[in-house]
Parts: sequence; structure tokens; C-alpha cells
Amino acid sequence: MREFTSPPASLHTGPRLFRPEVALGRAFRCGLLAVRTGEIANWAFAWQELATASNAGAADRLVNDLGRFVKSVEASAQRRIGVLPAGCPGLCRDECLAVAIIAASQHGACPALRACAFALLASADVDGPLSAANCLAETMKCEGQFLSPDAVCNAAAFVPDPAGQIN
Repeated sequence: MREFTSPPASLHTGPRLFRPEVALGRAFRCGLLAVRTGEIANWAFAWQELATASNAGAADRLVNDLGRFVKSVEASAQRRIGVLPAGCPGLCRDECLAVAIIAASQHGACPALRACAFALLASADVDGPLSAANCLAETMKCEGQFLSPDAVCNAAAFVPDPAGQIN
């Protein structure tokens, strides 16, 4: 799987993605970069994204749960999870799927939750990441961060067709 340098127009943040979804997608990106590079500054960027969408006290708890989710995703994925470079304004396919997993958890959309996890991880080993996602989703709710039901995507749209193209 290649890293996205420029997401398709449909994956840019737009009217359907609002501040909590965008902040979560960017925080996921920074957390994944932190896990891959070992650079602590990326965790600081993740914290800043979450603090901007909520508050400093909430960001501490959210980053803790985000870290668990990110590490579980990275450990369970059977492919390289794509993320945009730090600082990019949009969200790529995999960042949108990560947000969709958390949104589906918040809204109790179990079939979508599992479908998004399968699409993100390319693996049947989804239990660890889903457990971590549920913790993050619950912490976000407790902190007043509610993701829109519109953030729950149709994961089938992200599955490559036999020719290798994203639907």
C-alpha cells in the first residue's frame, strides 16, 4: 500500500467532516507517525489537535486512548496504513476509515464498525483494534466530543475492485 501524497477530492475535509472528525483524523495521523518514527513531537501534535477540538484536560485522556488505538491498528494491520504527511489539511482514505471506526463505535453501528475495521486492517484480526476503538469512542463521548453519524462511511467503497482500483 502506498502512502497518499494527495488524497482524492472526495476525501478532503469538506462540508461532511467537522472539527471533531478532522481533529481525530489528524491526531490519528500524528499518532501513527509517532509510532513509526519514535519521534515524541508527533504525540505533541496529536495532543494539540485533540486539545483544539476539546480542552487540555480532555486531550490528555484522549491521547492516551488514541495511543492504544493507533498501536493496536499498527500491530494488527496486514498492510501499511496510509497517512498524509503531517500538516496536510485533508484526510486520506485510511485516516477516514480510522475516523469511521470511532464514529461507528459511538453510534452503535456494528456492521459498519466491523466493515471499516476490515477495510482498514486488511485482516480478520480486528478484536484488539475494535476494543481500543470502543475505549476511545467512549472517552470522546464522556468529554463531549460526538462524531457525526455522517462520518460512518460505506467501507465497501474503499475496497479495491479486481482491477485494483478504489471503487
